[in-house]
Amino acid sequence: MKIRVKTIVLLALFFVTGAALASSDKKNEVIKRYSAIPNKPVNWGGGGLPEKLEFQFDNASAWLRQNGDFGLEAEVKHGWLLCGTYEVAVRFGIGKPACTNVSWVSEPNYMRSHKQCNNSWMVHSGQGSEPVVSDNFDNINCAQLVIKCTGKCK
Repeated sequence: MKIRVKTIVLLALFFVTGAALASSDKKNEVIKRYSAIPNKPVNWGGGGLPEKLEFQFDNASAWLRQNGDFGLEAEVKHGWLLCGTYEVAVRFGIGKPACTNVSWVSEPNYMRSHKQCNNSWMVHSGQGSEPVVSDNFDNINCAQLVIKCTGKCK
């Protein structure tokens, strides 16, 4: 009888601990942020101002057009055997040189999420439009890549 009680107590502790770990996994969000200044403009408008800005991060690139359309492509590495779900985003802002003291014009715009497992690399990409950026386009001098992960992230 004593053995069964100990077994039941141990099993109960095991399930409670497992449930606590599982719930903490769902709340675990690792966020990485990388900032970049624009490359030299590639498309010039009629008034001598650029129509499109391009930004280069370590393993990612983004572009922004004068009308607020943007695109993002990022290689994301998952350094773990168990799985994590990743989302990438980009936002644009106005700051001092080297993207310091930035006032962000837009919030991060997340692309579709992807589940990654087994120490894998995956390209995340997407496009969108942020009309509020078009009003400030001539002053935009910084972009930020945001990588968010839930689950087992590394």
